[in-house]
Amino acid sequence: MKKSIFLFLTGVLLIMCLSGCGKTKYNLLYDGYGFESKKTKYTAGETVTVYYDLIATDTDYSFFLDCDDVSLKQDYDNSHGYIFTFTMPDHDVTIGVKSRNSMEYDPGAMSGYGNEPESTDDGTDAPAGEGMWVCPECGYNANTGGFCSNCGRKKDA
Repeated sequence: MKKSIFLFLTGVLLIMCLSGCGKTKYNLLYDGYGFESKKTKYTAGETVTVYYDLIATDTDYSFFLDCDDVSLKQDYDNSHGYIFTFTMPDHDVTIGVKSRNSMEYDPGAMSGYGNEPESTDDGTDAPAGEGMWVCPECGYNANTGGFCSNCGRKKDA
C-alpha cells in the first residue's frame, strides 16, 4: 500500500516536472490598449508573441518594454498589424506604446484651389468678399472677425 502511494506520487511529480507545471510563470502586462497575446503568463525562456493592431492613420508609434534586459523584435504584416517577439526573462514584463499625431498643418497645401489673395490693379491685395478685410501685417485678405485669421493681428479701427 505504501509502495503504491509512493509510486503514484512519484508519477504525479514526474509528470508535473516534464510538463512544466511546476515552473514559475511570469506576467505579461500591457501599458496601453490594442495589445494581444495568446497567454498572459510565461515561464522564463519561453518565446512571447504580442500583436498590436490598434493602428490609426497619420500616427507615429513608439513601442517599449519596462526593462533593459530583454531584446524586443518588431515586425509588421497587414493581417496582424505590429508583431513583437521576445524571450520571457525571470521577471514580469510590461509592453507599452506611445503615439502621436504626425499630421501637420501646411498652410500652403491648398494653393492653386482659389485660396490665394486676389490682387487689385495697384498690386495690393483686395478683400475676397463682402465684409472681409485685408490684414496690413501679412496681407491675408479673407478676414471677417476682429483679428487676422492668419497672423492674429487685431483689425484696425
